[in-house]
Amino acid sequence: MVNKTFFSAVLATVVVLSIVGGSSVAFAQTQTATATSTATPKATQTIAQIAANNTNLTKLVSLLKLANLTDVLNGPGNFTVFAPTNAAFDKVNASTLAALQNNTTALKTMLLYHVIPKKFLSSDFMGNGTLQTLNGLTLPYSVNGTTVKVDDATVTKADINATNGVIHVVDGVLMPPTTGAATASATASGGFLGLPGFEALYAVAGLLIVAYLAMRRRK
Repeated sequence: MVNKTFFSAVLATVVVLSIVGGSSVAFAQTQTATATSTATPKATQTIAQIAANNTNLTKLVSLLKLANLTDVLNGPGNFTVFAPTNAAFDKVNASTLAALQNNTTALKTMLLYHVIPKKFLSSDFMGNGTLQTLNGLTLPYSVNGTTVKVDDATVTKADINATNGVIHVVDGVLMPPTTGAATASATASGGFLGLPGFEALYAVAGLLIVAYLAMRRRK
């Protein structure tokens, strides 16, 4: 009797464990299938190739060719590009745009002001901050709710993944500061030992204190 009872209990336990185990495997398989189906498709084109195939970015593409920057955005790297639409370029004063087209150096500076040498998805932007562009200038950004702005332009379509980075489409053309303003900004941000403002003074004070203590120990 005891043996039959024990055997029945063991059998029941095995059945329960089988059901639980089977359910767990099925659940895991379902979760894996769901994760796979919702995963972001792997990028197959570079930033330059994606832009070239976008009918809303034809003016940007033509200016990149004029400035000889297409190869940069076709090459290896991990870039973030804020891409102005054709409508964004239409907002730019015609004489300003013509002057840029006639000055390759200025055109390249303007276009590189839209490129960050690091990949930033929209979820990476929080609060207010700055980004360093590919030509070393500082580009401000701000986040208000789900709206991301870079300088005075708003991101209208984010996170277009490429093999060498990401594109964020913007509704305005980003104009870099003038050479004088850029130099002043670089000086202010660099300061002494690469530290701005009062931080540089604190660094100097710290060095003097260390030197004083070292001299006292020698005495």
